[in-house]
Amino acid sequence: MPQSALTAGPALPGEAALTAARIDAILDARTRSLATRGTAPETQPTRSLLVCRTGAETVGLPLDGVAEVFPFRPCTPVPGAPASLVGLTGRGGILVSVVDLAVALGTAPAPPEDAAGHVVTLRRDGPRIGLRVDRVLSVTEAVVESLAGRAPETGPERMGLGRRVVAGYARPVSPGSRRDPDGSGSGFAVIDLASLLGPLLAAARPGPA
Repeated sequence: MPQSALTAGPALPGEAALTAARIDAILDARTRSLATRGTAPETQPTRSLLVCRTGAETVGLPLDGVAEVFPFRPCTPVPGAPASLVGLTGRGGILVSVVDLAVALGTAPAPPEDAAGHVVTLRRDGPRIGLRVDRVLSVTEAVVESLAGRAPETGPERMGLGRRVVAGYARPVSPGSRRDPDGSGSGFAVIDLASLLGPLLAAARPGPA
């Protein structure tokens, strides 16, 4: 039967308002919805970090490089040692060289000898080394972003840290979901332990006879 011979049925409520453009928009929206249905949101790999307060800054240490945490106690000074080397202490019958992290990073002067804090011993071959921090705050999972393209005012230079010792910038997995009282919820620098210890170990080696 020719299309012109078809008799239109009664109009449905609101049918007159559905213009051709409106119908196309509805169909496009439905197509996009069906295309994205069942797809999981893109995820980025995260790293486990030990979040610490050192001087005026909050920083992250890679958790796989941490062996133990214990309360700081007075150390035996080492004559002629670098300013960042607080001294030696014993832990389980093993000598631990304690390095003040804030001093090593250049963000704060050496604290008083009776200052409280924590020592984070590092998992490494060779002599045991511990980093003195003001406080260990938490263990967290975070996306670590590269420093490439990050402007100085938003990078480690803003905190007085050289890029050499910074592995990246940690971003909380769920930004805005919770802000810790210490401010770590807004992001923090992640320390490259090998780059941090390199100059200290080199200074400790005896020179050629």
